[in-house]
Amino acid sequence: MRLLGGRRWFGAVFLVILSAIALSGYGATVRFIRGEEATRIDLSTFSEQSGTVAYEGPSADGDPNWKASHEYTGAPLLDIVEQAGGLAEGETLGVVAVDGWYKILPHGVVYGETAAGSAILAASRDGESSWEDGPMLILLPEDQLFSNEDMLSAFGAGLSHYFGESPSTTGLMVKNVAYLVVDYDGTAILPETFESAEPTGQAADGVVLTLTKGSWFVEYTLDDLQALETLTAAGTFTNSAGTDYTATYTGVPLMTLLGNVPDDGTLLVTASDGYSMNYAVDLLADTTEGTWVLAFKENGEWMPNDPGPLRIVRIGEETPHFTSALSARMVERIELLGTYEAYTLRVVGAVEREFIREELEAGVGCPCHTASVTATSKGETHEYSGLPLWRLVAYVDDQVFPASEQGIHYNDEDFSDALAEMAYTIRLIASDGYEQTVTSDLIARDDRFIVAFKKDNVFLDPTSDGFMRFTFDDSVELPEDLRLRPVKSLVEIRLEL
Repeated sequence: MRLLGGRRWFGAVFLVILSAIALSGYGATVRFIRGEEATRIDLSTFSEQSGTVAYEGPSADGDPNWKASHEYTGAPLLDIVEQAGGLAEGETLGVVAVDGWYKILPHGVVYGETAAGSAILAASRDGESSWEDGPMLILLPEDQLFSNEDMLSAFGAGLSHYFGESPSTTGLMVKNVAYLVVDYDGTAILPETFESAEPTGQAADGVVLTLTKGSWFVEYTLDDLQALETLTAAGTFTNSAGTDYTATYTGVPLMTLLGNVPDDGTLLVTASDGYSMNYAVDLLADTTEGTWVLAFKENGEWMPNDPGPLRIVRIGEETPHFTSALSARMVERIELLGTYEAYTLRVVGAVEREFIREELEAGVGCPCHTASVTATSKGETHEYSGLPLWRLVAYVDDQVFPASEQGIHYNDEDFSDALAEMAYTIRLIASDGYEQTVTSDLIARDDRFIVAFKKDNVFLDPTSDGFMRFTFDDSVELPEDLRLRPVKSLVEIRLEL
C-alpha cells in the first residue's frame, strides 16, 4: 500500500467506480450453455470479421427510420457455435447479456441463411479499442442495411423485436453478451450453471484502488486489501431485467476502508472506464440489512476485470437484497466529497410524482434506463446522459404508472400515445423560475429529449448546471415557430393536460 500527499493519512477515502460493461472479463469470454453443461469460450481466439451496417428503428408514419451506419469488428457467431458443437436443425440460440436482456436467434439466422446476413459478437465499433458495449450481437446483411422487413423475414413475427407496436431491428443489438444458450427459455442463469466450466477470474497485479481526499491519496493492491479486515457472506441483487442473482462475496467492509468520515458526506465512485456514481456515506454505513463491502472474490474465485476486480455489494447472514444499480462494478477510485445534498424532481400531470435523488441516480446507474445525446451550446459540443423526457411524462400523463416502490421503472404501455397526439404543453421549470415548453407530440417516444444528469460521463456540476438539465440532441428538427433552449437546474416538469 502506498500513501502519498506529504504525510501518512489514515482512514480517509472515498470514491468507487461503477461501469457499463467493458471488453474484459465477460467481454473477453462468453459461456456456451447446452442443458447443464457450460463451456467457456475465449473470443480473442477467433479470427475477426468486420462489416458495416445501418439498423432501422421503429416508424410511426411508415417512413424508414434508419439509424447511423457503423463499422463493427468481432468474432463470427457461427464459428463460436461450431466450436462448441453446433446447433441441430430446429434448435434456437439465446444470446443473453450480463444484465439478463436476451434475444432468441432461429437456426437459420445463426447459420447465415436469411436476409439478416451473418452474425458477429462485435468487440469494437468504428475502431473504438475500449468500446463499453462489447461484445455486442450485430447482424451484417450483404447490402449493409438491416431493415425491419429483413428482421421479420429472418426471425418471424414471434422472435422479432417491437417498440410498442412497431417492429424495430435496433432491439436485436444485445450489448455485453455473456451467455449463448441453446433453446433458451428466459429463466435466470445462476452460478451453479457453471460448475463444469473453467474459472474466469484471477488476481490482478499492481494498484487496483485509489482512495482520495483533496490532494491526499492512498493506493492499494489486492494484497493490501486482503490484509485488512475482510468479510465473506452472501448477497442477492436484481438486475435490470428483473432477474435475481445470488452469490457469496469476499471483501473489505467499506466503512473499515473509509475510516472515520462524516455521515452527511458523499462518495464519488469512479470506474476504470470513467463511469461515475454518487453514494451517500450514511447509506454505506447503514448495517440494518447487511454490510456494504468492496468485494474482490465471488463464490470463492477472484473476480475478472469485469465486473471486478473490485465491486460494491451488500452481504450478510440473511442474504440481503439490493438493486444492481447500487452495485458499482470495476471500482478503481473512491473520493470523499462534501455534504450529501438531497434534491428532487417534481412531475405533475393527471397525478403527481416526486422523485428523490437516490432513485433518480439509481435509475441513471442502469444502462437500460438511460439515453445519451450530443448537444452543442455556445460553440461547445458535449455528450449528455440521463432519462428520456417521455419516460418521465409517462408517470403522470394518466392513471397508468409503475408503483412508487419500483423507483425508475419503464413499461412502454404507461405512456399514452392517444393523449400525446393532442399536443398538450409540457413545461420544464428551473429552480429560479426560468422555463421552456415543448408539446407532447414532439417528444413522444423520442429518446433524443432527456433530463440529463451527466455531461461527458461525469455527474453535472451543481454550481453551474444544477443537478439536472433538460437538453436534446443536435439531430432534432424543431418546428419553425419553436425556439427551444436547454434548462439548467431543472426541478419540475408540469403537463398542461
